Amino acid sequence: MKKILYSVFMLATMVLAACSSDDTTEPVVKRGMVLKANVEDTDTRATITDTEGKWKFAFATKDKVNVGNDKVESYYTFTNDGTVFKSTDAKQTTEAANWCAFFPREEIDLRNQSGDFADVANKYALAGATASATTGSDGLTVTMKAKVAVLRIVGVNNDDILDISVKTADGKYVSGLTADKKSAGFRVDKSDPKVSLLSKQGAGVYYVVVPAGEKISVYNGEKSLYSDNKSMSTTKADGLKAGKYYTLTTGMTKGSAENKLGETISWVQLWAGGPKFATKNVAEELDWYEATERGDKYVWGANWRTPTADEVFGEGKLYRGFDDDYHPIPIAGSPSFSLVNENGEYTITFTGVQPGYTNNKLILYNKIDKDGNSTFDFWTSGEKNQFGRVYGIKFGITVRHEVIGAFDTWGIDKTNKFLVRPVLNE
Repeated sequence: MKKILYSVFMLATMVLAACSSDDTTEPVVKRGMVLKANVEDTDTRATITDTEGKWKFAFATKDKVNVGNDKVESYYTFTNDGTVFKSTDAKQTTEAANWCAFFPREEIDLRNQSGDFADVANKYALAGATASATTGSDGLTVTMKAKVAVLRIVGVNNDDILDISVKTADGKYVSGLTADKKSAGFRVDKSDPKVSLLSKQGAGVYYVVVPAGEKISVYNGEKSLYSDNKSMSTTKADGLKAGKYYTLTTGMTKGSAENKLGETISWVQLWAGGPKFATKNVAEELDWYEATERGDKYVWGANWRTPTADEVFGEGKLYRGFDDDYHPIPIAGSPSFSLVNENGEYTITFTGVQPGYTNNKLILYNKIDKDGNSTFDFWTSGEKNQFGRVYGIKFGITVRHEVIGAFDTWGIDKTNKFLVRPVLNE
């Protein structure tokens, strides 16, 4: 059921003919009423501003909203017919009552969520009540408020196993939400045995709905998650803000490691499951044989290695397409890039575009080839027809402007010397 968030929505039922008992001593009870509802404080609604753009929300045909009051135990169901919500069972009350509305239902199971963006709305809890008691004879107006937040969890490694669970302050596991007419909200359903809200494997971006407004702890198995490369497990006392999303990663996307030369080398990852690139080159150019040594024989030692060609080149990696005039154009999911000229020295900066990576940058430095052109080539550990494979970005300067010529890999004689950009060896 595909849904997108918007600030104001309308629920309505057809006003039906009055029904009454044959016993004229009983009060007349009318069926049918009009319900108008809006979502409070649109500035705090869940908003995704990265690759997806703003998160909007709209109802789909056959969606349901459950409405009740403090005079009856049950709920009336209003169903969207594509234009309005209708209910044939909703009854006005004979005396003023406090009415509450709940979306998507009065009981929401948070266990075993799919992790898909499109499914967030299926569990995106909204609740509200009329401002004052009413019979409903003049219709109902309800202000709805988000009661959940959304965790956007990024699996950073291809072999990641995600087992996301959430605990409340009393140490119990969150399993779901149940409508509470007294508070015009939802209470959190809890479990002593462990409950998984998400079980997935592999790198990627996953979405999980969790309770808002109360202190919670979030775990990946027995491990903490990371926020901006800092370990995060427990929120503050007032919890996550309703209607907001929060990005967490299963591991760090920036860090550092030693090499055998005694240097501390910073590294950065640009996409989920991608290699963790050193932020600088090996000091001296190497031939392919030297660049593909492993373990202690490698130029920087066992903590590092030269990346494979498939790790760096292709859609979603260090890649750009070209239009009909051979101008480079973005490829969905691939890091963005910019060409920088500082005092005649050119560099290319790649910037991550996936959630969790938008602040991560990788700078490549140029090499002037025998024809006087700048290249941004570096060895990969791949081979092609007995040649070593070099990843490169061809670049030239014309009379009028700089020209990016290609993003590609090439077969090169293995005895040639090229720049080397190691990746963390994990």
